[in-house]
Amino acid sequence: MEHVSLYRRFRPGTFDGVIGQNHITRTLINQVRSDSIGHAYLFTGTRGTGKTSCAKIFARAVNCLSPVNGSPCGKCEVCRALENQNNIDVLEIDAASNNGVEEIRALRENVYYRPTIGKYKVYIIDEVHMLTTSAFNALLKTLEEPPAHVVFILATTEVHKIPQTILSRCLRFDFRLVSEEELVGLLKKIFDELGVGYEVPALHRIATAGEGSVRDTLSVADMCMSYCGNTITLDGTLEVLGATDFAELDSLCGAILDGDCSAALSQLDKLLTSGRTTVYKDLANYFSELIAVKNVKGYKPGSLSESEYEMMAKRVDHTNYRISRLMDIMAELENKIRFSTQPRILLEAAVVRGCELVTDLNLDGLTARVKELEDKLKSVCDGSVVLTPARPPRQEDVAASERKPLEKKSSVDVSTLLAEVGTEEKGTKQIFDENAFSSVDQNAAEIWSKVVLKLNDLREMSLFMAANDIKEKAVKISGKDFIITTADRATIALIERENNKALLRSLISEAAGEEYNLVFRTPEPKKAISEEDKLTLNRLFNGSVKFGK
Repeated sequence: MEHVSLYRRFRPGTFDGVIGQNHITRTLINQVRSDSIGHAYLFTGTRGTGKTSCAKIFARAVNCLSPVNGSPCGKCEVCRALENQNNIDVLEIDAASNNGVEEIRALRENVYYRPTIGKYKVYIIDEVHMLTTSAFNALLKTLEEPPAHVVFILATTEVHKIPQTILSRCLRFDFRLVSEEELVGLLKKIFDELGVGYEVPALHRIATAGEGSVRDTLSVADMCMSYCGNTITLDGTLEVLGATDFAELDSLCGAILDGDCSAALSQLDKLLTSGRTTVYKDLANYFSELIAVKNVKGYKPGSLSESEYEMMAKRVDHTNYRISRLMDIMAELENKIRFSTQPRILLEAAVVRGCELVTDLNLDGLTARVKELEDKLKSVCDGSVVLTPARPPRQEDVAASERKPLEKKSSVDVSTLLAEVGTEEKGTKQIFDENAFSSVDQNAAEIWSKVVLKLNDLREMSLFMAANDIKEKAVKISGKDFIITTADRATIALIERENNKALLRSLISEAAGEEYNLVFRTPEPKKAISEEDKLTLNRLFNGSVKFGK
């Protein structure tokens, strides 16, 4: 017997068999019942969500002699005739291969011939966005005022490519992605009908892989049936999909959340070596479910067993900011991997970024880390976290330290000390910037943080590095002036270049929502140390401080 794929074998023949599109099927059923049929329809949405199936059901329903609940009865002579692929009353046209103006002109001439069997002649134009501009223009007049016996149904996955003149003449229906629960219910029904056994977690994995598309879900189910035989198992499904076992995935995600880069990379290497090809998708889904478990009371993902749910629940102590940033990183990774010849390197880089979120260069990241510290401090203060007291020194250690002669402290030149404040790892001395100790202009700091991130996104690396060195306390807003204070003349010279200055002004205006003038300042010279400060420093250094002139 010839094998027929599941998505073809179980294509719905009535509106009752269409899942996840109740807002559309109900409208079409009511139109059939009231005999108020439009002349042009546009079905748009993601692949495999039922656009063509609904178009075929509707084409038969409007011609059926005795519709049942708005769907074709399948028994009358018209329904039986329209089931024949050679009928000329329901014509399905593939616009991808018939997209020229000549094909549309031929269609325009044929619409005036009356149907041979039913009441309406229905033209289903699939992938209509592939038509050329000339073809759309040729179709326009016919679509606006077709003969009374003609119904057009246009189907597309890319509605933005269709001219507004066409859109305005159609009744538009947007098909939605189908929920995981509805897809699992469909799989159960199909496997029960076929007499195939299954493990429920395996069905959830198949539905997740389908990503809301019924056709994709059934295609994956077909592969799993071929691999697993009479029982669809979770292990077999993971092998077919190249997906990650939950325990291994939880271990990787835990290492990323804890910032353990070594453990995360080791676990990632183990997964990739074993042929797991969907790690980045699995990571994104895990963090998405985790943030729901953390914030939605009583929420439990249907795809998880009780033990797996308990494993995930242990991760909810991490902040919403950290989890959401990890979701962003993994979601962005999908597009990059799609066009990359080195997906493993991109995945490893994303995992390292996830572990090192402490280096995030924006105000949200700083605020989240401050809040985390505040929460920990509050826990200590209210007694919910008990601090272990330090071990008191042993008597013999105290006696030994008393016997040991005090070492002579070397003198400290405060002028030199202050001149070297802010010294970088390379050892380059910087001039003491008094402005660094002033209060932060929160509005300016937030705008500057967005500008720095945007420069990184635009790959303006030299300008990004210079801007990143300018700290949040060194930017102020005064009236219509955005003031940047820095003592680094090289930074000022770079930023004051005409093209760089124009770019910075535009990014600041974009981040702030209004125009600002860009003003540069050098820090004020450091003030002399007061006598009171000298006494304080001498007290701190046991009188070993000497002051420069």
